[in-house]
Order: sequence, then structure tokens, then C-alpha cells
Amino acid sequence: MHTVMHLNLRVDPTQYISQIREVPDYDYIHMVRQPKYMLDLSLLNEKVHYLNEVFSPKEYVKRNNISLLHAHHGQLGMLLLPFKEETNLPLITSIRGRDATLANQPIGYLDNMRMLFDRGERFFPVCQYLADRLIAWGCPSEKIRVLYGGVDLNEFKYRAPHKGDSQNILSIGRLVEKKGHHILMQAFQKIRGKFPNATLTIIGRGGLEEYLISLANQLNLGDSFRLLNHLPKDQVREQMTKADIFCAASLEAADGDVEGIPNTLKEAMAIGVPVISTNHAGIPELITNNKEGVLVQENNVDELADALEFMLTNREIWETYTVAARQKVEQNFNLDQQLQQQAEFYDELVAPYKVGKRYLVTPRQEDKKVLKETPQSQQQGKYDDERIKPGKKAELAEKALIYMQQLQQQTNDKVKDELVTSIKKEKEGKVQQGAKDQDEKIAFRKKEKKAQKAEKVKKALYKIQKFQQQAIDEQLGGDHGGL
Repeated sequence: MHTVMHLNLRVDPTQYISQIREVPDYDYIHMVRQPKYMLDLSLLNEKVHYLNEVFSPKEYVKRNNISLLHAHHGQLGMLLLPFKEETNLPLITSIRGRDATLANQPIGYLDNMRMLFDRGERFFPVCQYLADRLIAWGCPSEKIRVLYGGVDLNEFKYRAPHKGDSQNILSIGRLVEKKGHHILMQAFQKIRGKFPNATLTIIGRGGLEEYLISLANQLNLGDSFRLLNHLPKDQVREQMTKADIFCAASLEAADGDVEGIPNTLKEAMAIGVPVISTNHAGIPELITNNKEGVLVQENNVDELADALEFMLTNREIWETYTVAARQKVEQNFNLDQQLQQQAEFYDELVAPYKVGKRYLVTPRQEDKKVLKETPQSQQQGKYDDERIKPGKKAELAEKALIYMQQLQQQTNDKVKDELVTSIKKEKEGKVQQGAKDQDEKIAFRKKEKKAQKAEKVKKALYKIQKFQQQAIDEQLGGDHGGL
């Protein structure tokens, strides 16, 4: 069985655990940058590793029998490029939303993404919309495989829409601009006069929490509105089961941040809740307007209010929507099918590099031989002279790292030479015993000092490596993607 090394943003229940731990016929290592990103200790096991503790990628790959590298974010793909270059393993990068935009990205992000397009083997955008964005940026289309996120249909079982008098509207998602919670709240306020018993519940946490609480007070939503903090997964599913309508008012944020396709929409459709959403990013790939649900123009309070009023007024057609929605999820967003598709995409990369006993070299080694024999002018590609620049601090750290490595090697060589010379003199017997003893004492003291110096250099080297990783990590940041 092949093992895939997955580098993810965090270890918590929101970070696509199935696409790491449940791919058929593939074992996994769930890696994060540092222990501080191990946010849910209940998920900790022997397969969780930390990138900053790997000092020899080749040795690590050999020890863990790794066949593929899979980064679950664009910038994590960049971070794995040096690892890939040293181990010569195929690199896959999943693209989930913001990493396909220039939203709040560091300087040089697009250039670095183009370098990743050039050197990475595969890219897995979570919808065709993001695939088109990558192609527009220069990613070769033959490297792209759209891989939708799936829903566990055993966990989200279908039930018919509620037939009572309740009018509970639910929205789930991080409290960030692109989720459009503020638009939904304004739309809800517009229909409250016609539906005084209607309620709106938003579940999530994030930077806009205080703003949304203030907005609720300005709109005088009172007890009809609830803002719940992050809930355990089973409680979220319970709230979804109780809902009459699910709404995802997604929109492009002012800084360009976008969705892929919200997983919560898929889950609501699977469970049988009528859905309302927007013509945003990959959502039209999930919902056809007036078939599996209702779609409106994004960032439009009036259209969203009209859609809410339409759904609350026409309860008799809800089941038509929900049956079609469940079928759509079963056909295109079934978790088991998507995981099998992911395994087949892996097979495309693993199969060409399988080594039979009768072969002396692998295809990748043959490619390297051909490349070596090619004239230098033909080797140079568009991005051959480029390299990822994580920041001035990291550049200085890298230079210092190279210097310390050279210094360490020089020290080791000198210690070795001193030891050989001492042994040679002892065998040849060219000196008097008294002088010989004195020379040995001097040689021993020198060797001891050299060894101590080598140990100090080794410690300094380790500190430089930590400093370099910290500089890269500070630029990458710790909060990208997620629900």
C-alpha cells in the first residue's frame, strides 16, 4: 500500500479529514507545520507528524515509505516545493477557495503560484470555477483534476421537509465577509413584517462576531435572531435537521476572497432541507435555480428577501426541491465516490513510477539522466531561475544556514585529519616516547576542542533551521480556508 504525506493547515474536524485519512488503498501521514496547529488532541495519533521536525526529507521519505506529497492549500504547496525537489516525489496541491485568488495574499504570491504550476504534478480544485481561475493564471489544464468535496450519506440521511407551521431559517459558516451573513440578516429584516413567527439562526465564529451582534441590534431583530458560536458536529447536524430553510448567502469579499462550494450546502441538501443560495463561485455547479433550490444574485438584499418570501409562502413545493437536491448530491457529491475518484487520481501519478525488479532505474531517474545530457540553454524553463522568497528574514536565515553547513563540514574534516595524523605518528614511531606522549596529549586536547566546536556549530545550525522555518511560517500564517 502506498503512503501519501498530507500537509494540512490544521488538525481539527473541519480540515477535510476524509480526504486525508480515508482514501481507498492509500495509507496516510497527516502533517502540519508545527505542533501549535494540532488544535484537536482527540485526533492525535501516531500518523500525525510535524514538518518543522523533519531535517532530512530523503531519510524521512524512506523511513515512512512515502510515494506522494499532497498539500491541502496553495501556499502549503509552495512550502513543500523544496521537500519535493530533494525527494523527487510527485506533488499534488488542493485548491479550496482563497488560494485561487489574490485575496489578502503576500507580495509575490502569483509568481510563486506560477512556479508551483510549473513544478507541481497535479492540482485538485474543489470546483470547476476554481479550475478556470487556475487556468487563467497559467496552470496547464492537463495538470488539473476537479475533485469535489463529498458528503457522507450515511451520516446525513434524508428526511422529508417539515409540514408544520415553523419558519426556522438556518445558516452555517465562519463569520467572515464572503459568507454573506450580513446580507442574510438584512434580507430577513425585510420579511419579518410578513412572517412574524420566522426565526434566523447563524452558527459560526470568526472576526465579524461583534459586527453581526451590533447589526442585529441596529435591525431590531430581537429574539427572532440567534448567533451561536462554534458547535460540535453532532449538534450542528441536529440544528440542520430542525431547520425549515437553509440559506448560504455567499459573495465575493471586498479583498477578493471567494468560496469554492460550501460543504454545509451539500449537507443541507442531503438531509432534505430546502436551500437558498447565490450565483457565486462553484455554487451553480451544485444547485440549478428552481430545480434543486433557489439561487439569487450575490450581495443583493432585495433578491434574497424575495427568495425567502417565495420559499416561506410556497411550502407545498419544498419536497420537489429536496428530492432533486438529494439526487444531485448522491450522483455528484457522494463522499465514497469522491474518495474513490481521489484514489484514481493518485494512481495516475504512482503507476508511472512503480519499479519492477528487472529495471535498474525508475522512469524519473531516466528523465533526470536525459535532462543532464541536454544543453543548458534547452533546460532552462520560464521559472528555472525563480525561487520562493518567504521574506527578507528567511533569505538571511538561508544564507546563514548554508554558511553554517559549510563551517560544520570544514570543522569535521579538520578533526578527522588531526585524528589520522595522530594515529600515523604513533604507528611510525618517529618520535621519542616522552615527546610522543606530549604530542598525544596535545592532539587529544585539539581533537576535544574541535569536537566541542563541531557540537556548537551543530547547535547553531539547528537554531538557524528553526529560525528559517519560523520566518516562513510567519508569512504563511495559520488561518486559511475552513468552514
